[in-house]
Amino acid sequence: MNAKIVIALIILFFTTSICFSQVGAKKSSDRRVKILLDEANLKYEVDVDGDFKLVNKLKDGRTQLILILSQTDQLGTLEIRQIWSIGYRSKFPLSETLANRLLKENAKVKIGAWQIRKMGDYHVAIFCGQIAADTDKISLVLAMQAVTMTADELEKDLTDADDF
Repeated sequence: MNAKIVIALIILFFTTSICFSQVGAKKSSDRRVKILLDEANLKYEVDVDGDFKLVNKLKDGRTQLILILSQTDQLGTLEIRQIWSIGYRSKFPLSETLANRLLKENAKVKIGAWQIRKMGDYHVAIFCGQIAADTDKISLVLAMQAVTMTADELEKDLTDADDF
């Protein structure tokens, strides 16, 4: 067999193997977050995107789902991580009144901001906090609490439900 054909077959084999191994593959989670959550003795799941999902329990018996994203963003030398939670969802676009309320609420919070996103069939109001990706355990837990409480307050106020 010609050496060029053998090399081409080897390259084809490895390229095909790599492509097939990526189909449906679970993305890896950020080890830094795992270490901090484990140190804080918090229960979590890692989803297919590699993000950390936690259910925070509030004092009044309510719960709130929170996500800590493994993917980070860069701003110069600062690496930023998002922590977010849904406060409200609707099959219809958010009303002008609610959107304005969320903008006004943004001025009152210490960390994070309300965002409006389309997720599947729903329009959602997400409270999103940004922290340094290499944060410490105490800062991560404080940011998680702030995001949790802010999102849950909106959910309770608008729907009185505990869906998230």
